[in-house]
Formats: sequence, structure tokens, C-alpha cells
Amino acid sequence: MSGNSNNACPTEFALVGYLTRDNMGTDQIVPPKGTTAQRPAIPILGGLRYNTSVNSFESYNGSAWVPLGGLQNVDVTTTYSAAAFQTCWCNTTGGGFTVTLPGSPSKGDQIRFVDVASTFDSNALTIARNGKPIMGDAADLTVNTEGAAFDLIYYDASSGWRLFTV
Repeated sequence: MSGNSNNACPTEFALVGYLTRDNMGTDQIVPPKGTTAQRPAIPILGGLRYNTSVNSFESYNGSAWVPLGGLQNVDVTTTYSAAAFQTCWCNTTGGGFTVTLPGSPSKGDQIRFVDVASTFDSNALTIARNGKPIMGDAADLTVNTEGAAFDLIYYDASSGWRLFTV
């Protein structure tokens, strides 16, 4: 990169210039990467990084790190603590289990649940509310419908997690 650089590290102008002078070609840009535990201590709104713990790109939205391009896929076959913006592909073939919702959710946090083996009718999934209501009710949710698939989206402390799509 020539121009607008200081020989040690390209400046912001050098990077912008490089990307806008038809130099993108078919190569790649590699953003910062690290584990969930290595996230920046003071994140910046719009920050972008690759999370090696979950193998996906994520961005900081001002209150939380969220995956880019949809929900993170997680296979769940035993008791599990879900995180915002995950699809929990739940298989209760080996017996029912509990998935615990996040304890400090933010408005708009979303978690999807799918009965991949169609066994919720014989081995129910329990969704532990973790202190926040589900559909305004202060009780855990038991799912015993074969083939169930739905989203829970968090609104606020009184409404809590809302059933969004079925």
C-alpha cells in the first residue's frame, strides 16, 4: 500500500484508498480473530471480529456481540445454557433435558429451538427461564409437541421472552 501509510502500519486512509482503488480483486481481508474470552474489554459499536470459539463472524451492536448473517448453529443433546442469537438443534432421543435461557438478556435477543428428532412428545424439552418471564409467566416452559420449532425473542423484564414464530 503506498501513500497515506507510515511504513509501520497503514493508516485508515491507506486502507480506505486501497479498497476503493480496485485493489480488492479476488483475495481476502482478514479481520481480527480470537475466542469468546478474548473479546475486546472495551468494544466499539460496529466492531467486527472472527470468533474462533464458535467459528463465526460477529459484530458489536452497542450492547452485545452478535453473529453476522443469522443465528449460530448449536447441536444440543443434553443440559445446555443457551446464548443469544443461537439456533438450538435439540435432540431428545436419549431423554428429555433442560436448556437454560440467558440470565441478562437484551431487547431483541433471539434463540431458536428445533426438535430435530421429533421426540419432544416422548422426551420433553424444558426451557428454564433463568429469572425472566416467558410470555409474561414466571414459570419454565415445557415443550412436548413432536417436531416443534419456534423462536423466543426477549422484550423486557415484565414481558420477558416472547414466542415469536411457530
